[in-house]
Amino acid sequence: MANTRARRGHTGRTTSGSVRDVKVQRIGRVTVYKRGKSYYLYYREKGKSIRRKVDGNLATARAMASRTSAALEESRPSPFTFTRVTVATLVDDFVDYCESVKGLAYRTVDRYRSALAHLKEFAEEEVPTSRADEVTLGTVEDFVRWLRKQPRTRNGADAGLQRPYAASGIAFVLSTCRTAFNWAAKRRLLPPYSDNPFAAFPVETITQREEHKGDILTAEQQQAFFEACDDWQRPVFLTLALYGLRVGELTHLLISDLDQERAVLRVRSKPEMFWNVKTGNERLLPLLPELSPLFEGLVAGRKAGFLFLNRDFAERRKHPCKSFASRREFRLRLQEVTDEARDDGITGEKELLRAIRPFLRAMGQIPEKRVRQEFMRLTKRIGCPELTRVHSLRHLFSTRAQESGINPFVVQGILGHSSLDMTGRYTHLGLEARRRALGQMLEASNLPLGVPRNPKS
Repeated sequence: MANTRARRGHTGRTTSGSVRDVKVQRIGRVTVYKRGKSYYLYYREKGKSIRRKVDGNLATARAMASRTSAALEESRPSPFTFTRVTVATLVDDFVDYCESVKGLAYRTVDRYRSALAHLKEFAEEEVPTSRADEVTLGTVEDFVRWLRKQPRTRNGADAGLQRPYAASGIAFVLSTCRTAFNWAAKRRLLPPYSDNPFAAFPVETITQREEHKGDILTAEQQQAFFEACDDWQRPVFLTLALYGLRVGELTHLLISDLDQERAVLRVRSKPEMFWNVKTGNERLLPLLPELSPLFEGLVAGRKAGFLFLNRDFAERRKHPCKSFASRREFRLRLQEVTDEARDDGITGEKELLRAIRPFLRAMGQIPEKRVRQEFMRLTKRIGCPELTRVHSLRHLFSTRAQESGINPFVVQGILGHSSLDMTGRYTHLGLEARRRALGQMLEASNLPLGVPRNPKS
């Protein structure tokens, strides 16, 4: 009678009222138990007793028991086997995989490493255990609370105004953690069939709760900003604002990227410099007639090299270490410098870039950090020291373009975004822009605007 009740999944209770385990079935070397409404598997592997919960009904439990028993019979790891590692080990192994196996760009790897360093610090200092398999949704929520309290200096500067992490920054950290834990699960560094705690956390709601704070130049600030620019700063920041370029895109522009006959400016990757456009896609930007004199002044009769030169080179206090007749000659010399570094035993994208950087600087390339420093000097000069992100000029372009009624798909193409959703994040339309849009819609709609009279009493 007792066996029949067990096979039917009957559960009993102890005298204290707690639910007890009830044997349901034995399949090979695995026993299926039921406790309350959940099913568990019990078996021994490598001399150790193992008990695993199965998410699902009795049929699921039986199927998992069959798979586990077959694996044990063939001396293979059971489906529930995994290697326990610390969060720090998981992070280090994932970053190494991204760099050494997947071969991601070193800038991408650095962003992942920086984001995951927060999780390592939190796991080592703020929680009772540092084991990756014990990270739960509650742990993630505590991690978010901890992140919100961490001060950071904008633009990665060593010193300066410190602020809490923006919502987008927290979202990036969490999405990177989610990717790392997905990778770990595939490599059995986490319990099989368990949920990714970072996938269970609603990352998207973070950016929805906190709106952009509009840290872009107003019309008055924009005018003051460009009036404060000197002859070297003006072409740099004017180009960033007019085309919405990323700083790295501007500092990697070559004279060969400027096609004055077709009146286009090419934004493309420079693999010889170990630099790639963020999306990997080349894009063509129209060269407006009004900007032709500006670019002609930048070229100044040169045949090859960087379009924008660092201040000392632009003001002729220094000269490029060598002149080249074409981009091909420039690339060949750069390849020679790279090969010499490899002959010296230097490997890895980041290390090779460090090796060729002196040549790039000697050719007059502007360091990205220099552009950011110049931007902050200017905003401080016009009384807006809180505006520290030169990237806000990219937001400024998107906002002005949308306010001018430019097709959003055109704006997306100019900015080089992979989706309109990303373009929308760069657009901060103010009240006046909304007022104009509603006025234009009202004018075209022919809606009756007469105010109804009150009926006579």
